[in-house]
Parts: sequence; C-alpha cells; structure tokens
Amino acid sequence: MEEEISSPYLSEEVDLTKSGPIFIYRQLLKITAWRRFAHHPTCSVYKNHYYTIGKLHLCVGCTSLYSSIILSLIMFFSFMNFFRSNPYYLAFTFVIGILGPFIHFAIRPKNKWIKTIFRVSAGIALSAYIGLIAIVPSWWLRIVMFIFIAAGFSLYGLMRGKNANLKYCKDCRLRSAEPPCFPHRNTNIRIEKINQFVAHNLEEKKARRRERKNLIE
Repeated sequence: MEEEISSPYLSEEVDLTKSGPIFIYRQLLKITAWRRFAHHPTCSVYKNHYYTIGKLHLCVGCTSLYSSIILSLIMFFSFMNFFRSNPYYLAFTFVIGILGPFIHFAIRPKNKWIKTIFRVSAGIALSAYIGLIAIVPSWWLRIVMFIFIAAGFSLYGLMRGKNANLKYCKDCRLRSAEPPCFPHRNTNIRIEKINQFVAHNLEEKKARRRERKNLIE
C-alpha cells in the first residue's frame, strides 16, 4: 500500500477575507515562505529536507550549514590570537570536518538528522578554512585560497543541478491529481490572485475618490 502524500500545493485558494496591507503581506509571505526558507516543497515527500518549527519550515542543508559556520566563526574571532599562534588546530579541524561532505556524498543518507551531522561538519570545515585565510601572512596565498573556496562552491552548485531541490517531483503521483501538484506553478497562481485582488481594490479606491471629487465640484 502506497504511503499517503500530504501536500499544500493541491489547492489554489487564497485567504482574501481582508484587504489591509499587513494581512496581504502575511498571505504573500505564507505562500512564498517555502521558497525563501525551506528551499524544497513542504509536502510529506520532502519531510527529510526541512525542519518544522511551528508553521515555519527551514531547509535542513542551509540551516545546519550556515548556523555552524556562523557559530564557528564567532568562536574563531573570539580566540583569534590563540589560533594565530596555533594554526595547526584550524588545519586539523578543516581536514576532519571536510570528511563529512565526502561521506555524505558517498552514502546519500535520507534521514534529516544524519544529514544535519554532515552539514554541520561541512560548516565547521568551511569556517576553519576561512580562519586559515584570515591568519596566513601572505596576501597572494589568501587570494589563492579564496579562489579555491569560490571554485568549490561553484562546482558544488553545478553537481547539484538547477532543479535538485525538486528532484522527487518528477515521478510524484500527485502530478496527475486535480489540480495537479506543481509547487512553483501553484505558488505563482496564488501570488497572481493576490496581485489581482490588490489591483482591484486599488481601482475601487480610485473610483470612490473620483466620485467624491465630482460630488464636491
């Protein structure tokens, strides 16, 4: 028996019960939040690709990677003199941490918490590398090291591909549902409904202003 798929993209309805700017902005944010924060569709098929905190969905990869980079860099700059005197600690941290992404790529775990461990490992490795760039005495070596890290990010993006965050959608049975589940198209349709609603309300307000102006004249 196939597991039931729950998806928020099977309805094109939008809550337009109010017309205030704050309410409209909240509706837009709610509709587009998955693009901004989850980076994957927030249906049950992708449940291991995002964390759920209340109504907010956060991308597992980006959240764990960037939070570990930020926290590690805070620690590095807090003890910069120590690491400047003992750079081998950073080099060792980088070598150990960089193993995480390679293991992740080799075994391709599905569980989000295992992914988190490898992403945190990558984040710590990257922050250690950035720390090494900051403390090396030679400016040209800093440039070379920076080029390496920029090239690494570019290569990673190319390896993932353009639609990597939608890879399960291609063979999903909800594509033949009514309406079909196409996350981006569904989101764009609902955004367009909000835009039309706002445009209609603005036209009505302009018409009322013209009427009042004509009455005064």
